Amino acid sequence: MSVTETERYIGEMEKTQRDRMYNAIGACLIELEDYPGWKDWRRKRITHTLYFDDPFPMPSENLEDEFNFSDEIEKQHAVVFQYLGLEQAIFSLKDCEFYFRRYPFRGLPVSHHNHITNICEMYFGRFYEFKEKLKKYFTAVKEAAPNHGLDIGAFIKLFEKTFDQELRARNSVHHHRRFEDIAIDRVFLMESFSTGHEDKGWRQEHFTAYRKLAGEWAQRVRQRGAKMDEFLEAIAAATLANCSFLSALLSANQKPSCGRAE
Repeated sequence: MSVTETERYIGEMEKTQRDRMYNAIGACLIELEDYPGWKDWRRKRITHTLYFDDPFPMPSENLEDEFNFSDEIEKQHAVVFQYLGLEQAIFSLKDCEFYFRRYPFRGLPVSHHNHITNICEMYFGRFYEFKEKLKKYFTAVKEAAPNHGLDIGAFIKLFEKTFDQELRARNSVHHHRRFEDIAIDRVFLMESFSTGHEDKGWRQEHFTAYRKLAGEWAQRVRQRGAKMDEFLEAIAAATLANCSFLSALLSANQKPSCGRAE
């Protein structure tokens, strides 16, 4: 494949800023393989995890938790892994769609209304989780790129405004009471009536109401997940514009610098 064909191929793969961020992070991680001691430490950690079977280890049996990079590489490493944490938070949010779409507790003492309430509370928690990780991410960016031009405060405020309803619901659940919703209450009442009045059709009404409600929440997850994607796209663009160690990896005229041992 010629240089021109390669550049065209990369251009087709990098359709979004997140795609470009993935490519830069991938190059960083490959470069880290050459960092003295990193590959051996990682191999030992994997082996330790796979074969360790003592639930009550002695302190001397614990593998060292942290690998020490140089100060500069440590800061770059933090940006990469904090960004991946943001990605993971969105994936976890989107997983909620499938929890809403499935009820795996038939025959077990978990009611439909409790099941959907639990998922709602988990769903709201994902937004708070993302916000807290976002703060840590921007802290890492500031450490790696002190002269950045990001208006971090304004960005976080926009996130809080966009997802105000979800963040308020999470705060209420965490500090006050369980999530309440009239549609969930309706499912609860129909489920209660169906217990002693199966001949009056309450059981079918209950299942119909539950399926409708679960479908609505699944749709909501898809919509809000797409909005979260927009935020991460903006985050990726801002990061590449302000973290030269990442943007350099996307330039055909510069050699990768991330992960170089000093």
